[in-house]
Amino acid sequence: MSRMTKKIATFAVSLCMMATAVSNIGAMTASAASNYISDGWYYIKNINSQKYIDVAGGKGVNGSNVIQYQGNGGSNQKWYVKNLGNNVITIQSGVGSNLMLDIANGANEDGANIQIWEANGATAQQFKVVKNSDNVFCLLTENSGESKAVDVYGWSAENNGNINQWTYNGLACQQFKFEATSNGSAPSSSTGSSSSSSSSSSSSSSSSSSGSTIEVKNGGTSLADAIKKAKSGTTIVINGTVKSGAVKVPAGVNISGKNNATIDFSSTSGSNGRGLSFYGNGSRVENVTIINASDNGIYIEGSNNTFDHVTTAYNEDAGFQVCNGGSDNKFLNCYSHHNADAKGENADGFANKLHSGTGNYYENCIAEYNSDDGWDCYAAHGAVTLVNCQANYNGYCDGIYGDGNGFKMGGVDNKTDGVKAHLDPLDHVLKGCTAKGNLASGFDRNNQSGVVTMENCYADGNKKNNYNWPASGKPSALGYKVTFGKAKIINSTSKNGSNNITGATLSGNCSGF
Repeated sequence: MSRMTKKIATFAVSLCMMATAVSNIGAMTASAASNYISDGWYYIKNINSQKYIDVAGGKGVNGSNVIQYQGNGGSNQKWYVKNLGNNVITIQSGVGSNLMLDIANGANEDGANIQIWEANGATAQQFKVVKNSDNVFCLLTENSGESKAVDVYGWSAENNGNINQWTYNGLACQQFKFEATSNGSAPSSSTGSSSSSSSSSSSSSSSSSSGSTIEVKNGGTSLADAIKKAKSGTTIVINGTVKSGAVKVPAGVNISGKNNATIDFSSTSGSNGRGLSFYGNGSRVENVTIINASDNGIYIEGSNNTFDHVTTAYNEDAGFQVCNGGSDNKFLNCYSHHNADAKGENADGFANKLHSGTGNYYENCIAEYNSDDGWDCYAAHGAVTLVNCQANYNGYCDGIYGDGNGFKMGGVDNKTDGVKAHLDPLDHVLKGCTAKGNLASGFDRNNQSGVVTMENCYADGNKKNNYNWPASGKPSALGYKVTFGKAKIINSTSKNGSNNITGATLSGNCSGF
């Protein structure tokens, strides 16, 4: 071969190598862009329970169990995602180097336990990411051939609920949200301390960047005394379980909890025994549980207040109540359960009723096992928005029976002094909401004459109707027949139950109607 021929051949080979390299770079870029979850540190929150995947005891050793627990910001709740390609990932725990989320013994069976184990490259440590909705994903297990998924056992919503493998169904117990973090900082809304945590958050003043902080704990400053000292911008930190009488929270005063913060209002009595009352604006309450009030757990007539990761339980009226003009309040990741009044007529999970104002918003909230309804919008004066909320098994609590609707969205206002009973049409919006096993209907009109939209909603096994949207009715408070606004049911599902949707239109991919 001549020198010129060799040079030409060498140049051609070089061009091929360069083209291959460019092609590979392009493929790598495209692959990275197609990853649902980028490489990095995350908290992983279950959609059903709103609790975080957690290494029990914070123990960085082989075989440590994996559970769910309320957010605490510890390394036991931090996970590093690494993409292997085609949206298959490994998930490394923050409690120790080289310890991975792992299916025990690589078992391909329902109920197989999930633990942490040193990295070994096996499929038991690999998970296929399947997108469910915006920033919500399911994790299919590669050791099962992607037929099973990471799952919260038995739909548990409690701390210490076990994480296991179960046949893939895509429901909320298998849905997870990945919240980006670093390996040295906690999420702004997480202040509690898990019994399984190796560390606890000290950022109890996170809701107030410039105000003072007052700590309330058993044997220390009481909540009543803290309220007297507080002014707008002050954050009251509840440390552990404390007892208190009913209190009115001044405008702009914040409450934040740590160490499983609980306020026990068992000393209250009668209708004046509301736990926390908010008549002012601009407060934030987070990471605290309210129990045993003789009336509402939390009562709100003010506006622009935010409640994040707040639980109300075992109160003798509605867990949360917004009324008398309360507007633009936000409820995020709140849980209201086992609230019951003696007659079963009033204790809803969330009562957004009796002249409540406009703009109240609920996201990722759950109402379960309350004696009356999950949500009740009776005589409201403003439409509500509910996103990814659940109303399950309402209408019976500890031997007390009530109405038992999941989402009751109406209707007639017969509570305005000097004004005859009248329809008050409101265009409520529900997106991604679920109603299961309620004593009456899952999604109930209750004489609501506005145009209510239900999109991507799911109803299962409600005793009366899954969806109860008649075209007309004769409200007892009016005494005459009326025709209601036409509700919209979009891309929604009815399962194991009947429906009355003569007053609704179906569109998109609806099933079970």
